[in-house]
Amino acid sequence: MSLNISTKIKPDNVKDKFLEVTEKFLKEKNRRYFGIAAASLQNQLDDPKYEKYKPNSKIINIGISGEKTTSKVLREWIADKPECVLIDSISLPINNLEPEEDGEEGQLDLGDTDHLLIIRDNLIIIDSKNWKAKTTYQITEEKEILRGKKYFKGNRPRIQQCRELWGIYYKGMELDNIYTFVCISADENTNIIRDKNWWRVGYKLVNQNTLIYFLDKLYNEKINNPESEKFIRTELVALALTGLVKPYDKYKEKFGNVYNLAKGKS
Repeated sequence: MSLNISTKIKPDNVKDKFLEVTEKFLKEKNRRYFGIAAASLQNQLDDPKYEKYKPNSKIINIGISGEKTTSKVLREWIADKPECVLIDSISLPINNLEPEEDGEEGQLDLGDTDHLLIIRDNLIIIDSKNWKAKTTYQITEEKEILRGKKYFKGNRPRIQQCRELWGIYYKGMELDNIYTFVCISADENTNIIRDKNWWRVGYKLVNQNTLIYFLDKLYNEKINNPESEKFIRTELVALALTGLVKPYDKYKEKFGNVYNLAKGKS
């Protein structure tokens, strides 16, 4: 079955040229992955503006490794699904969430989107969490997450606020749905209790193994229709790409004009 790559609804805030370039990447280059995994976390180590938060390099590097692993798992998952696009590390232009401590001291939740899947008319938001492994997580009736039956900092993921921001950003784009996952980037020894609170919280709390199980279930039961045309909406991809997190360039910051001259910029 053929794959239709085109624009259904032209967004007011995306230039025609950007739509053209995005479509070229999707069509001619067959590109299905964009962004840099863990760009936001890496910036916490490199950008001096985060020094006041006292970033813990050991904790953050573990988080970087976890996000990169999740990204690799997702890229493998979309490999046989030509209508799926994965974008890593997005900070929406309308993101108004303040930085807050994210589970482990020395690491911040900036309100960015770690991983975004665009499949037909659907968005799937995946928030990677660098939380401790070899323990048990469960969700309370108050929608807080317990680790080993104890509360911890950052135990109320802002994934639903993130979902609302995406809904606002894509207003008028005629989406079918926005699905949300919080993925604990730890090994398979991490146990997640799936009781009534887990099902009611509004997002799926998973580890990297169960993430794929529930993505398969979602794709096969709610998104994929083998009898309908497969398509990618260029404008949905282009809108997300406008928020790509750029890696902090410490050399450019340090050497300024000298750096620009070396790069051939005036």
